[in-house]
Amino acid sequence: MAPLLRALESDPRVLAVAVIASTLATYLRPEPVSLVWLLVGLVFCLRRWPGRTIVAALLLASAWTSIDMGQRIDSRWPVARSGDTVSLTGRVAGLVSNDAFRSRFVLARDSPPYRSRISWYDPAHTLRPGDCVSAAIKLDTPHGSANPGTFDYEAWLWRERIDATGYVRQMGRCDRPAVESMDRWRAAALDRLNTTLGDAPMRGIIAALALGARDDITDVQWDVLRATGTSHLVAISGLHIGLIAGWLFFAARWLALRLTPGVSALLVAAPIALFGALVYALLAGFALPTQRALIMVAAGLAALLSMRRMAASRVLAMAAIAVVVWSPASVNAPGFWLSFGAVAWLIYLARLAAARRVIGFGVLQLGLVAGLAPVTAWFFGEASLVAPLVNAVLVPLAAFAVPVILIAVLVALVWPPLGAPLLVAVAAGLAHGWPVLAGIAAWPPASVAIAMPGMIALLLAVVGVVVAFLPRGLPGRWLAPIFLLPALLGWRPLFQEIPPGAYRMTVLDVGQGLAVALRTRHHTLLYDAGPAYRTGFDAGATFVVPYLRHVGRSEIDRMIISHADIDHAGGAAAVERDLTVKQRIGAGGARPCRAGQRWQWDGVRFFVLYPAARDIGPETPRNMRSCVVLVDGPGGRTLLTGDIEAATEALLVERAPVRLGADVLVVAHHGSGSSTSKDFLDAVSPGHALISAGWQNRWGFPAPEVIERLGDIGAEVSNTASAGAVEVRVPAVPDAIEIRRWRHVVPRVWHVP
Repeated sequence: MAPLLRALESDPRVLAVAVIASTLATYLRPEPVSLVWLLVGLVFCLRRWPGRTIVAALLLASAWTSIDMGQRIDSRWPVARSGDTVSLTGRVAGLVSNDAFRSRFVLARDSPPYRSRISWYDPAHTLRPGDCVSAAIKLDTPHGSANPGTFDYEAWLWRERIDATGYVRQMGRCDRPAVESMDRWRAAALDRLNTTLGDAPMRGIIAALALGARDDITDVQWDVLRATGTSHLVAISGLHIGLIAGWLFFAARWLALRLTPGVSALLVAAPIALFGALVYALLAGFALPTQRALIMVAAGLAALLSMRRMAASRVLAMAAIAVVVWSPASVNAPGFWLSFGAVAWLIYLARLAAARRVIGFGVLQLGLVAGLAPVTAWFFGEASLVAPLVNAVLVPLAAFAVPVILIAVLVALVWPPLGAPLLVAVAAGLAHGWPVLAGIAAWPPASVAIAMPGMIALLLAVVGVVVAFLPRGLPGRWLAPIFLLPALLGWRPLFQEIPPGAYRMTVLDVGQGLAVALRTRHHTLLYDAGPAYRTGFDAGATFVVPYLRHVGRSEIDRMIISHADIDHAGGAAAVERDLTVKQRIGAGGARPCRAGQRWQWDGVRFFVLYPAARDIGPETPRNMRSCVVLVDGPGGRTLLTGDIEAATEALLVERAPVRLGADVLVVAHHGSGSSTSKDFLDAVSPGHALISAGWQNRWGFPAPEVIERLGDIGAEVSNTASAGAVEVRVPAVPDAIEIRRWRHVVPRVWHVP
């Protein structure tokens, strides 16, 4: 055993697994690990014993991650001061995002909060990278909605080292001169590119490939890229950095062999390639993906310069260790797993392809896409069926197109008379080829939504892909479909199944709005769809659709939009676009919501209690039009109330006080003081009260008097603003209702609160 441990602890691949696993395990905790216990463990590693290097790597990785986590926590804007308006002076870091009514930029300072993501609505002038900004800013602790299966905005802010978010209340003057930087040059290059290309349809694609600026890629173009599995081609990462480094390396080596015969060509080519990769990474904004790619390129070049034959997998392992040490938070990024997973899988596939010659390239493309499909489905909930064929064509083209685009942009900056026509020609060439890609994307089976049922199905799918690509002669490849079946069929463990008579209701965390997804054994009800705003944010597309796909429901049997307010109805269009909605009633639907409507699904009964036809007139306010629904199962009753006010509540109490009784109440109007009256609460008498409200919303919902009234009747209150999505599990037997708050189920160090 001891010789085996000694062999393993000298293998960088084993150490890389240890470092990554320890860092990830530390991040799965809601707070940093105590350094005292880690130091105690390290003391035992001072003595020699088999396996101590692996243990030391585990402890050191956890200690370094905990230190990094602590520093990030200390630099964050405190929750106690969230919402305060303060005067800040700093400089614009990175490119500024501009649209019709808002500028967004990162304000960098020398004291906490070091980096703040700021919005400036209706800006009076254009900001540039390096500009000094002095302003009165309403600052918030970084916060985002927390829902199962959806994008974690707080995690993204954490990885980007954003210590606060906010918006400008009043812009002041800052007389300090602007500071020149690579980002300022990038902005100048982007201006030149925009001036040269004007309204050319490929302007956004070229800006993304050359400068890492993706704001001008249209939603339609993104849809095409996602459907064809080619989004990675416009996100500067390992492929692009590696291409530039590779071209420069071989060009420099070719010249060195001819011009400097007495000098090692590798010693000339490697630094030139690394320098070129660094310049391209800086030109692209030096974001986390480019940093990862640069470290991987540096590790590969270092291995070449060492003059030792080193397995590519060992080089990749050393690069992974360097990336995690550089930024421990990288392990939380999908790009980390996709990039290192892709390279590791490619190394494995290259051996298979080398033995198959003619079909080798096809094996590489098919294998690469198949290998990444489970991980892609896990992170993004979709996969492209045409990706192998499309990438087989476009990846080789990118090897030539990316350098040409970069050269055209640089020449346009240095010598516009020559560069401008070249850039226009490149844009025209891309525009001629784009309709082909768009046509492929329009093919209905091109892209499919895949809801990975869970971690077990993900791991089995990964094993299935590996087994499918075992070398010839090894037994067991016939087992691959068996391993893949759980993911393909949407298999879930028995404890996740909903029995007859039971139902699960989730009040999604959609900010200031409402979206409730209710599932019985075979049916799905969506009550409201969350807000949509002029900024482009759409809760339907961002939260509702991904969540329903995550839980394996791609069809909605009935969507009820309680009333027409934008915070309840805004996301409905996106839901209808991306999912199958069999019937829509209420606001915007062909059928109104009226008292007396009833139906039954899987042993659970549904009753519409309000409004009756006589309750609705031309002057009736929107809130008083809210559709009130009672869900009645053997194990408990739930009342959905929309935005009804106290007058409507009194009407309901007058008409049928006994029928209002419910175990769970979704509190009306986000906890407004004008709703949830005492008489109404006495009639409903809920044990659980769920409030859907935005974090520190400007209306102060839920109102203190509402919380007090709920406390007086003994109701347990859950607020999505602090709890994240709230799931109510109502079984088929009484008195066993379970409440699950998402921020409590999966606590993370970046979650606020």
